Amino acid sequence: MRIAVRRVGSARLEIATVADAVPWVAVPGPLGEEAAAFAGDETALLGWEDETLLPAHPLGADETARLAVLIADASVLAGQLAGLLPWRLVGLRPTLAGGLVIEVIASPVNELSEREAELARLLSRPIALVSVGERTLTGSTGRPALPIDLEEAAVKRLLAGAPARPGGFPRIGSPVRSPHGSGVVWSVRTRDRTVLVRVGDETVRVPLAELVTDEPGS
Repeated sequence: MRIAVRRVGSARLEIATVADAVPWVAVPGPLGEEAAAFAGDETALLGWEDETLLPAHPLGADETARLAVLIADASVLAGQLAGLLPWRLVGLRPTLAGGLVIEVIASPVNELSEREAELARLLSRPIALVSVGERTLTGSTGRPALPIDLEEAAVKRLLAGAPARPGGFPRIGSPVRSPHGSGVVWSVRTRDRTVLVRVGDETVRVPLAELVTDEPGS
């Protein structure tokens, strides 16, 4: 089936093919696989016919649990990028292997290649610079334009990780403690205020009131 996904740290919606819809999938990128969150089925999108379909597979429990660490690590790198890029930064995408894909508004590919090597040396990790155009900024799959052309917005998006849920629900992918043990949030259901939690190799549905979140500041 086709689903809409949003890579961690990116504003862009993309289309992926999966066997079943799950909260988190792994999709290919220039530096290997990246985590992407389920953002809806194809019926919620317009203009996907011209988009590249990404092969995707469900993110494992261990990989989902590592998301918070990857995001925190990438946020530190975001601070080190200040003043190093001559282009507008619009996305910061941590990879599952510890690299960082940086989305910028730029055009000359050769300039990006030269700067990639320099940044990789400075940051001591694989770096890929990806040039995105105005079509991406206005919504490559037909969504309305978003104010994402500021570096501050890109960093905030990275630090936010999965979209925050209203009504006191924890973020998808965040660590929690439940009566069944510690795990990560798999999905939420607002109609009965329950949360599906991945505990080890099993998923259990838990009332929101019985959960303790392990997110910093909560």
